[in-house]
Amino acid sequence: MRPLSLQEIAVALGGKVCGEIKFPRVTSVSADTRTLREGALFFAIKGDRFDGHEFVGQALKQGATAAVINADSTARDLPAIKEAYRDTGRLIEVGDTVVALGRLAAWYRNQFAASVIAVLGSNGKTTTKDLIAAVLGSKRRGRAAQASFNNHIGVPLTLLAVEPADEFVVVEIGTNHPGEVAALARLVRPDLAVVTSIGEEHLAQFGNLEGVAAEEFSFIPSMRGRAFVAVSDQAAAFTSKLRRGNGGRLTSGCAMLTFGFDDKADLRAGDPRHDRKGQRFRVNDRFDYRLPLLGRHNTLNALAAIAIGTRFRLSHAEIADALTGVRGTAMRLQRLSIGPITVINDAYNANPDSMRAAIDAMDDMPDLGRRVLILGDMRELGPQSDRCHRQIGEKAGRSTAQVIISVGAHARIVADGVTMTAGTTKRIYLYPSVGTLMEKLPRMLESGDIVLLKASRGVRLERIIPVIEKSVHQVMS
Repeated sequence: MRPLSLQEIAVALGGKVCGEIKFPRVTSVSADTRTLREGALFFAIKGDRFDGHEFVGQALKQGATAAVINADSTARDLPAIKEAYRDTGRLIEVGDTVVALGRLAAWYRNQFAASVIAVLGSNGKTTTKDLIAAVLGSKRRGRAAQASFNNHIGVPLTLLAVEPADEFVVVEIGTNHPGEVAALARLVRPDLAVVTSIGEEHLAQFGNLEGVAAEEFSFIPSMRGRAFVAVSDQAAAFTSKLRRGNGGRLTSGCAMLTFGFDDKADLRAGDPRHDRKGQRFRVNDRFDYRLPLLGRHNTLNALAAIAIGTRFRLSHAEIADALTGVRGTAMRLQRLSIGPITVINDAYNANPDSMRAAIDAMDDMPDLGRRVLILGDMRELGPQSDRCHRQIGEKAGRSTAQVIISVGAHARIVADGVTMTAGTTKRIYLYPSVGTLMEKLPRMLESGDIVLLKASRGVRLERIIPVIEKSVHQVMS
């Protein structure tokens, strides 16, 4: 970020500086003492499992210029810290540190010239964000959100990291309840945006696909003038209903491009070919691309990056060269070689569409070897949960997998779905928890197996990987 004075910050926050300002410059913003740098402004944020107010003293000792705190915080050590730093000008009191962080980010958004690219959608946001950053970063200076910084904490921190010389910043916007996208979009005010897909996510909150679409497209009113929106052809199918509810308008004067596999898409991929190193495809029957990532859905993510790249006037040759060198995002179809066993770690999160995409990716792999699917629960699907899990079981039953292991509260429903489509042609196992599976799994795997892990984040299915590593090591030692 560009250096800011505490006077500027206090005004933007609407906060009260305790004492006379003696350390006037702030060079970064942090909410985590583990990554805090000297000269930072530390925001003490209270979460479900921690309270940042308990780390204010540590942050100031580590060299933070100042700390933003809730005026009414009851953190145990805060009174002593207030007394110790009472007249130093290093504490700023606000009503709510989360709200204050958003205010500062919204104010700072007006201070830089970098183009802001927002990535939204039910699936593929983080990978698409990383691909866009790789493409633009090959020829332009800029940055992208770290990991999955896509909520009311991560989005402001991404904006506040922008440097004066940056030409772009890629922001990921997520949601798990109505109104979240619109609120974050008002902070971000994107110049460009990508909508990757509309899928059955957080149905307990959104009800159905139309509810998901309404939430995801609620960023439109916050787009800046002469903006650009790239929408997958799958997501674009929902725009007609949204237009009817918006006086026939959707993009409020924005230029809109569609991408996908359909012949009617403005940017379309064809002639897909898969090999051990990833996949190849051709764009608009003219431009050849190679992508070192698994999964047909990643072709769509690459098309989104191509759409943004061309908007920044990069040639197809330049974009193709940048995509050739990308690396997969951790825990998103991440390929791991563990001795004679290949593990495809896609355990970061899951919903029905991403489950289907992961199974398709496994089916497309040219590798020889027995396919083993390990499927965990999909969370936050509400009344649709049983239906969605049964359908994923049916999908798994039609796949190339010879072994299907279902784990979690919905294990029986998934297994029943597998039986509906596969009958007795596959080996089907179900376990109530990851812990019980971990005890049995080493004896179930064989040399040459290709094991796909897929479940929602709360399942933490990646805990299986050390078990596989240990069992392989024991066999080989």
